Amino acid sequence: MDKSWMHADRRSKEFELGFEEFLKFAESNAVNIDKISCPCKKCCNVDGFSVEVVRDHVFYYGILESYKVWRWHGESMYDNGVESESESESESVNGDPGMGENDVEVGESEDEEMSEDSNEFLNWKAKHVVTDSCFGDFLELVKGLLPAENLVPLTTNDAKKTLSVLGMDYEKIHACPNDCILYRGDAVLVDAEECPSCGVSRWKLGRDNIPTKNVPAKVLWYFPPIPRFKRFYQSPKTAKNLTWHDWGRKKDKMMRHPADSPTWKLLDSKYPELGNDHRNLRLALSSDGFNPHSMQNSLYSCWPVILVTYNLPPWLCMKRKFMMLTLLISGPKQPGNDIDVYLQPLIDDLKLLWNGVEEVYDAFRGEYFKLKAVLFWTINDFPAYGNLSGSVVRGYHGCPICVDQTRPRRLKKGNKLVFMRHRRGLPRHHPYRRQAAAFDNTIEEDLAPVPLTGEEVLARVEGLNCEFGKREESTPRVRIVDDQDRPCWKKKSVFFQLEYWKDIPVRHNLDVMHIEKNCCDSLIGTLLNIPGKTKDGVAACLDMVAMGIRTELKPDVSGKRTKLPLASWNCKLDEKKIVCGSFFGMKVPTGFSSNIRNLVSMEDLKLSKLKSHDCHVVMQVLLPVALRSVLEKPVRYAIIRFCLFFKAICAKEIDVSKLEQMQADLVVTVCQLEKYFPPSFFDVMIHLTVHLVREVTLCGPVFFRWMYPFERYMKVFKGWVRSRRHPEGCIAESYVVEEAVEFCAEGLLNDDASTAGMPENSKPEVFHASNPLSAPTMISVYGKEMEQAHLCILQNTEDAKNYFSEHMELLKLLHPRFAKDEKWLKDKQNQTFSAWLKERVSNELQNSGNTVSETIRWMAAGPNNVVATFSGYKVNGVEFYTKQRDDMRTVQNSGVSLVADVMLVSSAKDKNPRHDDMDFYGVIQHIWEVDYYKFRVPLFKCDWVKNVRGIKVDELGFTLVNLNRKGHLNDPFVLASHVKQIFYIEDPLDPQWSVVVRLPDRDYKGFDSDEEEGVHIEEQAFDLPFVETYDDIEGDQDSNYMRPGDEKIYVMAGSSTSSLNARALALRTKTKEFLRKRGRSEVANEEASVGKAATPRRSPRSTKVVVVDQTSKDAPTKADVVLPRRSPRSTARTSKDALNNARVGPAKATQSKKSVASKKLSFGSMSNSGSGKRKAGKSKAGKSKAGTMEVVESDDEDEEFEADEDEEESNENVTGGMRLLRRGMVTMSRVNRRLVRGRKLKVKYNDDGEPVGRAAKEMQSYIGVFARTKVPINVKDWRLVPLSVKDNIWGSIEEAYVVPKQWKKMVFASAGQKWRDFKSKLTTWYIIPFMDSPELFEFPPDDYRSIHADQWQEFVKDRISPQFQEFRQKQMARRKENKYPHRLGRKPYAQLQEELAATVPAGRKLVRTTMWKAARQDKDGNYLAPQVQEKVDEIDKLEKEEQEGKRKFEGPVDVLTTALGTPEYSGRVRGVGGFVKPEAYFHLPKRARLNLDARQRIKNGEEDSSSVLAAERAQWKEEKAELVGRLVRLESLLMGKDKQIVESPKSATLINDLGSGQGSCSRLDKAGVGGNEVEGVKAIKKKLDLEEGKLKTQVEADEVTKEQAPEKPLTVEEEAHVMEMAQVQSSPTVQRHHLVIDSLDNIVAEGTIVEVGVDSSSQTVHGVPLAAENIRVSVSKCLVENALLPVPIRDEIVFVSDAIGTCVAWPKDWVIPATAVGNAKQAPRKYGRKKTKQWVDTDKDDDDLEHLPADLPPALLSLSKWGNEFLKDRATIHTKLSKDLFGT
Repeated sequence: MDKSWMHADRRSKEFELGFEEFLKFAESNAVNIDKISCPCKKCCNVDGFSVEVVRDHVFYYGILESYKVWRWHGESMYDNGVESESESESESVNGDPGMGENDVEVGESEDEEMSEDSNEFLNWKAKHVVTDSCFGDFLELVKGLLPAENLVPLTTNDAKKTLSVLGMDYEKIHACPNDCILYRGDAVLVDAEECPSCGVSRWKLGRDNIPTKNVPAKVLWYFPPIPRFKRFYQSPKTAKNLTWHDWGRKKDKMMRHPADSPTWKLLDSKYPELGNDHRNLRLALSSDGFNPHSMQNSLYSCWPVILVTYNLPPWLCMKRKFMMLTLLISGPKQPGNDIDVYLQPLIDDLKLLWNGVEEVYDAFRGEYFKLKAVLFWTINDFPAYGNLSGSVVRGYHGCPICVDQTRPRRLKKGNKLVFMRHRRGLPRHHPYRRQAAAFDNTIEEDLAPVPLTGEEVLARVEGLNCEFGKREESTPRVRIVDDQDRPCWKKKSVFFQLEYWKDIPVRHNLDVMHIEKNCCDSLIGTLLNIPGKTKDGVAACLDMVAMGIRTELKPDVSGKRTKLPLASWNCKLDEKKIVCGSFFGMKVPTGFSSNIRNLVSMEDLKLSKLKSHDCHVVMQVLLPVALRSVLEKPVRYAIIRFCLFFKAICAKEIDVSKLEQMQADLVVTVCQLEKYFPPSFFDVMIHLTVHLVREVTLCGPVFFRWMYPFERYMKVFKGWVRSRRHPEGCIAESYVVEEAVEFCAEGLLNDDASTAGMPENSKPEVFHASNPLSAPTMISVYGKEMEQAHLCILQNTEDAKNYFSEHMELLKLLHPRFAKDEKWLKDKQNQTFSAWLKERVSNELQNSGNTVSETIRWMAAGPNNVVATFSGYKVNGVEFYTKQRDDMRTVQNSGVSLVADVMLVSSAKDKNPRHDDMDFYGVIQHIWEVDYYKFRVPLFKCDWVKNVRGIKVDELGFTLVNLNRKGHLNDPFVLASHVKQIFYIEDPLDPQWSVVVRLPDRDYKGFDSDEEEGVHIEEQAFDLPFVETYDDIEGDQDSNYMRPGDEKIYVMAGSSTSSLNARALALRTKTKEFLRKRGRSEVANEEASVGKAATPRRSPRSTKVVVVDQTSKDAPTKADVVLPRRSPRSTARTSKDALNNARVGPAKATQSKKSVASKKLSFGSMSNSGSGKRKAGKSKAGKSKAGTMEVVESDDEDEEFEADEDEEESNENVTGGMRLLRRGMVTMSRVNRRLVRGRKLKVKYNDDGEPVGRAAKEMQSYIGVFARTKVPINVKDWRLVPLSVKDNIWGSIEEAYVVPKQWKKMVFASAGQKWRDFKSKLTTWYIIPFMDSPELFEFPPDDYRSIHADQWQEFVKDRISPQFQEFRQKQMARRKENKYPHRLGRKPYAQLQEELAATVPAGRKLVRTTMWKAARQDKDGNYLAPQVQEKVDEIDKLEKEEQEGKRKFEGPVDVLTTALGTPEYSGRVRGVGGFVKPEAYFHLPKRARLNLDARQRIKNGEEDSSSVLAAERAQWKEEKAELVGRLVRLESLLMGKDKQIVESPKSATLINDLGSGQGSCSRLDKAGVGGNEVEGVKAIKKKLDLEEGKLKTQVEADEVTKEQAPEKPLTVEEEAHVMEMAQVQSSPTVQRHHLVIDSLDNIVAEGTIVEVGVDSSSQTVHGVPLAAENIRVSVSKCLVENALLPVPIRDEIVFVSDAIGTCVAWPKDWVIPATAVGNAKQAPRKYGRKKTKQWVDTDKDDDDLEHLPADLPPALLSLSKWGNEFLKDRATIHTKLSKDLFGT
């Protein structure tokens, strides 16, 4: 089938016809015509659509031209000649003339025939680490889907057989378990049964300590490197790359590769046979240990030895494919100094490679040659450095470069070695050499030591005798007192067996990765005073005093606690907040580092959990920015210079001419650190930095010699482990399969195929590709904006440059006046070039021999006005986001910079501009893809910073920009490929400015990709910023090392031995009890380990806790500094307490002391009680029998929770959904353990019947677990939850706890509340913050994967609806109205009551005012809200008056109700909780019981329903009459009070409350007395109790001070009228009225008229006089939200909705009966109300059509009669009649 049309223009006829044939072919072979794979460039055959959609996609996006075999549309892969091509390729490989005896032969027989499919599958398996069983199932599935004659292997073993002939062998060499020997070489050793050195058996010991024959105790896995090197050259592509250092390297004075280093050139010149052939290999060796198991507590250590080849290009030599595993040393113990035993097989092969290996075939050149190889150096961390080199790496000779000239100093108090003699590296007459007091109180006259050469080292170690093996020493080793006499080497390194080893200047490299991490940890720990990380402390200060330097920093021990002055290296409290806040606010680009915010603790003001790469980024980029506004200037500059040194030395390009100055600057910087930091800061890692420049000078760039790629490769090894019994075997087998797959991939797969060793992002063509990162949004662009985008593209197109020059010449000819005004010409060209180019190209295309390029042809026609916009775009491997997308993510990918050639003018009249490069900084606002039909061009539309007054560079070289000052508004566009990614960090000095951080180019000088994924390194080295060194000053200078201010560092006083013994005894008791419950038998061992910790001087893990008090000198003291060694659980808690106590400020220090003291008290009580109960045998738990549950009484419940305390405490620092999950997991695990043991926890209750105690708390948490996991979240209301679900929850509670049956309703209520809270948390945490990103709502949150997807979708749909958002806003407004919120959190009132009960003296009752006040206190006992404090003062005042007998409170009108001024709600009691009802708390009569009793009597047939109802009605009428009488008396009392004193409603208001309640409009219950009527009576009584209590107290007080005659009481007739109106208002026959505003159509509410028989002029409503034009109404329903009252009540009630249930004044004209308007508008009615068809208008209109005069003409009367009949069910129209209507 012809497929040439795929490469044609998609607007051409050829493409159209060819594509139609393709669609017919695809449709004929499609299984589902609606799901045809789309071959466009966007879908890439992944998505399926209908034929019409596929056609649109292809014509819009273009077809995938690389889709040569239409396998996804029914074409067989063998129909296109693929089989013959593969066969020809196979023949060419097999027919290679360069096959040696050890080379791979492919295709000798049919059984060994290579299968391309199997290789592809195995490549996929190795790349994604697929298990064998999964891979086998996958092969079976694929084979079944393909035609019957396919060659896909059926099983995993079949697939491996095809590669068996390609795999390289490995050797298993037995080793002595004590690392003495290898059983190889000598025939005697090969057959030996035990080690001749130590006598240990060669074989593994069985269960009875009997050796198991042929099962070695330890194995060395050896992968011979020689056949693998030969196989390198069998690949033409690899063979060519192995000589890149000769033909592809840029050769100048810059150092970019080890081939540029003096070491490479030295060996080439010293050994010409090595340098004459560029195919000879240069190698490096690395070894380090790792734990192959996932368990962190495992001590297993496995050691691989890896070789890398430096012949390859920089982007390949450190890749996984070319890192060769040669040795794998088995665990579980590390080889240590005995690693030479295991290296011997590799050394033997390296000797052979040095002598040369004959008959190696070069597939690229087609010839044989002699291969030689040389090992350059080793790459290790510092401990492994000592193992491989034989050097001593600790002690007085801890520096392997300075050796015996290291000269460290041992600090007496700190008992550590410090390395401070860095002034030896300064010039001879440098002033620092004479400044003794500023350093170590000595004058430095020595010179820096000269490193030994290889020959000198060999001469020193030649006579060393070292016996390998780990033997048990019969006598303990005696430590040498004078450590300076120790030798500098432990052994002669095995590498000296290599002939050339002594000639290499640097044989073992210092690892910059580990040095940088240790320096970063020391710096941050000391600056922020992080416990366990800081190098500061009492010992450090005492050591300085002992040395005679900085004596002003001497600790102050005069008080109870030791105080340290704030030194130059200490950050103040505010400075710590600035530094941590700066780190917390940093957002970096994708892949630059981990999320920095997760490493910062703003509570503890520290950085923690920094990995090696985090330290790399923090040290070189982030820390210099964060320190810009803290510390003194000399200290700050010294630290920043030290950080920038690492940035300079890690550059990709090294300028050799600047290395000498870099070394001098580094020595000065380290000496400055010596001046400002304590001696304890300078450990060996700080000292090793002065040797790094030397290694760069001799060996080349750092990134070829650090541990990052090897550490990453060890993570791959760890992922290969599938069997914990044989981790090394898993690694060996997986490695062999992967290297076979990699070799096959080169010969059988395409060049662009990705493998495990060469991932996708390392391919050059993939790296340079650009593609969008989001779905497109199509917009239409016209006018100036499109012209700017089009012009930007033309100006940056290479093919258009000649046209621009031609157009410029034309403009000069057309405008000779401005021929020399370059600025005017440039502006004119920008305005006219697009139109001119279109015409110019159109004319040129008419000529048959035109030379117009395809690009210009399409660009000249202009772009499509429909533009695709994206929120993210990947350009050359770098991800760019818009600012809007950045704001929603934790990364910052929107910053860009551009270097452009611009025209610089001094003013608008400047006619002589000059051109120069200028830096531009901006933020991406929009990403466009401009479509030119044939191709599309990505553009960034940015907000650029104004260059004038928007950009500046400070003295440290930092570039700062003000993003608020925007410029270049007429030129916002830039090509996506022209910008570089940067990011901005807010400047701590000035928040308006941001520091620019540039990212290094990943594609650098021909490097196809960054050689280290994830490790960003600088492109070029740069000079360190200058800082004043006082070179012109001789001798010591007066320096103040104390920070100004009163801040101090308080250190806890030391503990005595007796206190430590007491704490160790308490810990031993707790440990014994814990182990006893766990059923362990290692109590003796634990006791021994704890007992050792009781000795304070010898405890290796004693912890010193430092508390920083920044303000107060009289801060509370803390005892017990040195904490004994604990078990792992106890250690975790101790460290946590220590960190919590290491706080700043007197308040927090006090708080920490209280919390720690309380923990100590509970710790001791638990230990004592836990042991005493079980010893005495007084446990109340019954014996557990088969099939029965053991009930655990409340006395034993503490033991049930003791084992899980650590798990609960670990949740304190966890927030969000994960905290709920962890809390639930702890609860579930605890309950499950009890259920397995057959135990059931009994819940105890207080006097009010509420559950209390730890069991009740756990039960509530247990209910919450079921509410969150078992109840669907898409149910609207808890009442709609199926009863079966609720019963299941109750059944689960009954299984785990002893609870009475009557608490079933409480459990349901609690579950409902927790279910609602859970839905609210889901809404708050996972929906509301992401409303702008609906694509995130597709799946439930990761924290709650148990939620079904359908339920989640329905729940989200409901929560984002406008109705719910409106409801949510109302609820938020209601919550804001809560003036007195409590601070209990999850703790119920019952638990608070239990805690406070212990503080109440015996014989006294705990009142609810005490609980109400305690619930609103913080941890320090303060009331944060002023309104709460005001009410607390009022409560105290009322309680004092009650105690003095001045006032008396009874019933519900107690002190709290009086102080708050509002009655109790019916559902709960304030200060007590929601499970106690007011009737039960205040001992009120339970009216509901009477009604229930009446129902029961009727149901049992004991009485007739009519008689029961009549009796109860009579009872309620009698009580109502009594209440009305009380109302009358209250009215008389009110009339006798002064209005300014008594702020209480009048009797009319109270009567209205009786008539306006909801009960007044309801009918009586058919089965008993009306429930609503009862509620109305109860409401009246509650108000009466409140008002009478207030008025009684006030009247008594007034009678003492002033006699006042009461007003005239109501007459008997008025009182009767009041009683009648009260009964009428509660009757269901009261007529309802509509309340309108402004017009009869504007009905805003419903209500009833309330009349009390008193003249309206003397009536008041809420204390406001009722005017004659108004009427008193009771509002029962609001119809229009936010409608204003026509007569508002002061400032209390303004809206109609707030007046429901109370009386208000309403204009008479705006109160109409409901029936009058009901015909016109069907207004809502009360349920159960009869529809009234007639109404009586009390305010008749003279012109009403229903009451026309009888003397009207007959025609008008007939019309009126007809209208009344026809319009009787319609709305009545009120209108004025004209006198001359119809001629009358």
